[in-house]
Amino acid sequence: MKRLDVSKITCIADVRLTARLEAEADRMGLRETYSERGKQVALQARPFWQPFGRRFLLMEAPSDLIRFYVPRRHELAAMARLAAAADLFLPGRGSLFAEDAELVGEDFNLWDEARLCADPPAWATANHLQPAPYEQIFCILPRGRGGDLARTLLEMGLGVPIVSYGEGMGMRDRLGLLRIAIPQEKEILWLLVPPGDADFVVDLAIRKGNLREPGNGFIGRIPVRALAVNARMNLDRRRHVATMEQVISTLDQLRGSTDWRRMSAAARPRPAAGREDRIHFTLVCEEGTAAGIVRAALDAGAGGATLSRLSLRAPDPRDGDRAAEEDEEVAMSSHARECCDLVVPARLRGRLEEAVAASGLFAEPANGHLEIGPVHDPLAANG
Repeated sequence: MKRLDVSKITCIADVRLTARLEAEADRMGLRETYSERGKQVALQARPFWQPFGRRFLLMEAPSDLIRFYVPRRHELAAMARLAAAADLFLPGRGSLFAEDAELVGEDFNLWDEARLCADPPAWATANHLQPAPYEQIFCILPRGRGGDLARTLLEMGLGVPIVSYGEGMGMRDRLGLLRIAIPQEKEILWLLVPPGDADFVVDLAIRKGNLREPGNGFIGRIPVRALAVNARMNLDRRRHVATMEQVISTLDQLRGSTDWRRMSAAARPRPAAGREDRIHFTLVCEEGTAAGIVRAALDAGAGGATLSRLSLRAPDPRDGDRAAEEDEEVAMSSHARECCDLVVPARLRGRLEEAVAASGLFAEPANGHLEIGPVHDPLAANG
């Protein structure tokens, strides 16, 4: 097995911007780009001719979650180019962030090294553009339960939630007839928040989702570096020269961090259990091959998994070199992928790697790889 330390970059953008992002990814020489359909959620005032009901309506904008990997030294340059291609610094466009990950697999053909640029664009250097530390908080809830939590987060001004969908695996399969008590369809709600607000948001989500009860869902948090964060929580018509989101972004730059807008009164001490006691263990493989591999991981000690479906985008074939032959082969293969996310104790890492390798993750027909990174499990840390 080969191991590769990379930066995993995630871009969440309106579907109308996807073509721009894909074109820029091609120009950057990225050979493997994964996309997943989701939605960004915001509030809009109820029209005056509809006087009854909640004051604000929950509005959904179809969005794509685009993920790819680059060498860590190319992280800033890659994010700056994507942000410029889709104008992600404008409110409401989307979010762009990076996190550390280790890839495990038989072979990797993720990028064309000659076409990657390690230096960020001149405009980014001139403006001293740097990613800011954020916490990516994700909640896995039964389908239909994410709307209430999303509304609460928006009404409190905590951020713009992103919602995607998946299927639960693991605990539900072990319950026999009692499995009907735990819905299989899941909503995965993502939120980027400043580190100073992370504890507050986690506590709020645990209470709102009743996540301490078995079968109600899961919550985790991952440290990320964000270059652009969608802060447009209200879709009402613009009434001033600058939007409130633009004012907040400018103050963040002037103050040098997001600490000034912390919601909680004071930072609380972290739980004794640290961030490194658990890992985010993600399997990516060909569609239809995940079930047996996940079963092997569960037998090796994993508690449960959430399966979602991705699409692998192949680059445009080019003629005349070996890269063209590789691109042609990728273009002719299936682009449907399955992604299974597990949060497991770090001490199980070796056992799980051996189990999924023995189950055929890295061989035909799965042709998969592992993605491993740090994650903090607030429910486990707090007991």
